[in-house]
Amino acid sequence: MNAGISLCMIVKDEAEPLQRCLKAVRDMVDEIIIVDTGSTDDTTAIARLYGAVVIRTEWNGDFSEARNLSLAAARNSWILVLDADEVWVQNPQMQADLSQLLETSGDDVWGYWIQVTSLLGVSGEERVTDEVCRLFRNDPRIAFQGRIHEEVASSIMALAPQGVLHSGLEVIHYGYLEQVIAAKNKGERNMQLIRSALNEEANQPELLYALAAEWFQQAKYDEALRLLLPLLAQLTPECGYHSDLVLKTAYASREMGSPERALAVVEAWAPIYEDFPDLLELGAVLELDQGREDVALGWLKKAKSAASTASRYTSVSGAGTYRSLTLEGMSHERAGRWTDAEAAYMAALAMQPSSLAAWQRLLLLAAATGRLNAIASVAARVSLPPMAWQALVPAAVAAHRPEWLLRHAAALEAPLRAQPLAAGLALAQLGEDAAARAAVQPWTAHAQHGPEAALALWALGWKRSCGRRILAADDRALEAGLGAAVLAAARPYAAVPEAARAAEALLRGHEASARRGGLCGAEPGSLPCGNTPSVANSGSLPSPAAFDAPAPSSSDPSGDALSGPAAPDAAAASVLAAAQALASVGAWAAWLRLLQAQPPHGALALLAALPPAARCGLLRAPASVREGLLALCGTPDGAQQPLADEVPAPARAAHALIAGTLALLAGRQSLAREWAEWAARITARQPAATGRPATTVSPGLRTLLRLTEPGAATAKEYTNQCNMLLVHL
Repeated sequence: MNAGISLCMIVKDEAEPLQRCLKAVRDMVDEIIIVDTGSTDDTTAIARLYGAVVIRTEWNGDFSEARNLSLAAARNSWILVLDADEVWVQNPQMQADLSQLLETSGDDVWGYWIQVTSLLGVSGEERVTDEVCRLFRNDPRIAFQGRIHEEVASSIMALAPQGVLHSGLEVIHYGYLEQVIAAKNKGERNMQLIRSALNEEANQPELLYALAAEWFQQAKYDEALRLLLPLLAQLTPECGYHSDLVLKTAYASREMGSPERALAVVEAWAPIYEDFPDLLELGAVLELDQGREDVALGWLKKAKSAASTASRYTSVSGAGTYRSLTLEGMSHERAGRWTDAEAAYMAALAMQPSSLAAWQRLLLLAAATGRLNAIASVAARVSLPPMAWQALVPAAVAAHRPEWLLRHAAALEAPLRAQPLAAGLALAQLGEDAAARAAVQPWTAHAQHGPEAALALWALGWKRSCGRRILAADDRALEAGLGAAVLAAARPYAAVPEAARAAEALLRGHEASARRGGLCGAEPGSLPCGNTPSVANSGSLPSPAAFDAPAPSSSDPSGDALSGPAAPDAAAASVLAAAQALASVGAWAAWLRLLQAQPPHGALALLAALPPAARCGLLRAPASVREGLLALCGTPDGAQQPLADEVPAPARAAHALIAGTLALLAGRQSLAREWAEWAARITARQPAATGRPATTVSPGLRTLLRLTEPGAATAKEYTNQCNMLLVHL
């Protein structure tokens, strides 16, 4: 056997990624063995171009069999295994480290763990790291096992339990990028292979875990838990995937509405995996779910201490570092410690300037608490990547902070070119409506920005015409009201007329109802001075779907347990788009009228559907607008009428949370307390009514209860805490 390294691979139709892979590694290895399982493209030609020995074989659905065929052909003393969608990290230090490892390896060393960093998302904005045995001695006793998710470490450890060491070497994996997954349909392929293997070995733990992992990947957590819980009771940390089994079980339990069970899993295994930052972070998230911010900070302290060992596990990028710091900021936010929250977000951004979660949390915190200097301070300390600026522009517009955009006009030159309507919307928010129309008008014929531009002009028309009638009986009158040029330019884009017409239809109905009810003689477009007949039935509640939001992902620290609902249907989406357009230009009177024109309490569902930045913008609306919203909520007594029993408890509790928050913002402390107590009673009764496990009181309700306690209004930063509750409903 020759001294050196044999690169062993299996491929099928991998022409493009294979060339990238071989180009990076060819100077590191002495031989290339490629098993091709049926390529129809240029894969084999490219392999031979790099001097590879190509072995053709028929694919039979068994990854290990194909892998072991490549091992059998290797002639060198060490074997390196790569996939075509992986790239060896090519730098002089890595090459020196590899040479040093092989030269100094004693007889008791049989293999090395290599860090595989998988890029996620569209362009690798997130990463997951894992350690896999990919470099090992060429020995006939060492072979891959498992039809799918095959691994070689088990056979090595059967020879030498301590025979695999950490190497510090790394490869980059591109196979989890969204476009790659879509092109290869990996999920469906994996499911077929796993089910086929289970037909032969029904109770094989590795296969059951692989199936659970596929369900987990598809967010079918009930199916995943059905397999994960028995496996967790059966397996021990000695199996190579136990740490991931623990994490997935806890995470899936939380997603299925069992945070107590999830926390029990984390607490049971944290002493064993005290160097696993992702598990410790999940402990913090679960404590935040329970409203225990200071306990969460304890978990995060441990997670940060374990940051250096994240690569030993399947770990998401930032675990123990900027992700933990972002969660730390959220913990301080919940407790009303704004300065500490800012410091945590700044520390996160110093580590990872492109962390959008930290930027967005910091921007909303700064906007809601009037501390926009925090953004300026961070911008002066770190180099903002284009992606961060690009995401912050729409957030600043939605939050009604045009002054922030003006302050950073020079730095924002490129993002504003990519989002040309932002400047016009900022002008509208500053009261420069004529200049705003001039800035937006040219974009109505643009293929990409045309629909949004036309909708913005429609909203500016409402802002200008509050007090004048712009309700039309037909398309010709509608065009006259909006301006013929606007709708003519928008004709090719169905989204604009749909959103505008959906809103106009509601406003026409509201206007007719107001006339029949003698609404204080108000002119169309003016603020009403009382409830209209369309919202008088305060006992009806929003559609259950409006509040049917999944629990936030622990892999996304920006996800708050107070997050809004799932995406609305097409009709609701049109009205939501129109409402956001009205708010974005500061047409608050028309915005409130549109909400009042919703079906009974549909306004609250729409309010909950707004993104956090848009609810932050509501804080800049006139107080009369928030008073008008509060009038739509009715009273807790009215919400308890018999019809309400037909609405699921989560929807009623969400209604109460919104109503209580609006009452707080209006200074109606006693009314806010009534709503908080009513929501608490509804939540407490929910298990008996549904037969499901007890549902934990949401963080939002915990905060509402705390802010309505006697004497709470005198606390420092009380107003800011009320503001943040609205932002993160």
